[in-house]
Amino acid sequence: MNWRRIGGLLALTAILVLITVWAQGYYSKKVFHMEGLKYAKYADLGSGSIEYRASFGRGEPIYVHTYEEEKRVEIAGEIYEIREYGKESGYSASYEVSYPDGKTYLVKPFGDRSFLAYDEKGEMVVPGIRFSDGSGQLHRSDPEEPRYFPTELAKAADERYHDPDGSVGFFILALGLWIMNWCLFRYEPFQRFMFHMSPSNLMIDNPEPSDFYFFMCKAGGIFGMGFSLWIFFTQAL
Repeated sequence: MNWRRIGGLLALTAILVLITVWAQGYYSKKVFHMEGLKYAKYADLGSGSIEYRASFGRGEPIYVHTYEEEKRVEIAGEIYEIREYGKESGYSASYEVSYPDGKTYLVKPFGDRSFLAYDEKGEMVVPGIRFSDGSGQLHRSDPEEPRYFPTELAKAADERYHDPDGSVGFFILALGLWIMNWCLFRYEPFQRFMFHMSPSNLMIDNPEPSDFYFFMCKAGGIFGMGFSLWIFFTQAL
């Protein structure tokens, strides 16, 4: 009995179990974005109030208070009021977003889960360019633009518009690719299996892989693992 192999299989099983537990918790969350940060529910405070926080302690905590006629988004002690506008309700509802300084914007649905914002003159407004100075301070190309854009506040106020936390499909794809390419890099039996499964070798009697083939398997495995990590960090999260 090869105890080293058994230990490796047990370790691999434990890792897969931990990844499954992490994925179940991660992809079951709903999130929204504010100032480029991803927020998720942190605590239900009761009485219609919910606290949201960004990861790693970044940004200000956001509190959403639900009342019969309106919702209020509280950020750093400032209150932003969101009221349904017009006769439509549900996913087709428009919202009136009021700021602490008295400015009001109308937010209308665009597509299934997006919004467009209009100022008090009825003109459409779009978010300007935002950039960081390296110290974490966020600046805007348009100084007149409100710090929190009205469409962001409208999405934050209603859980129906919160999005899934990443893509579980890309996560499964990245995990499968990483495992396959690790086997291609590490295990000669798997390399031989892939060699014999190649259509070009099915018509040849007793084909044998060359040293160059094994080298390319290792090189391809390294590249494939890197590609799977790219999918994970850019598409799955």
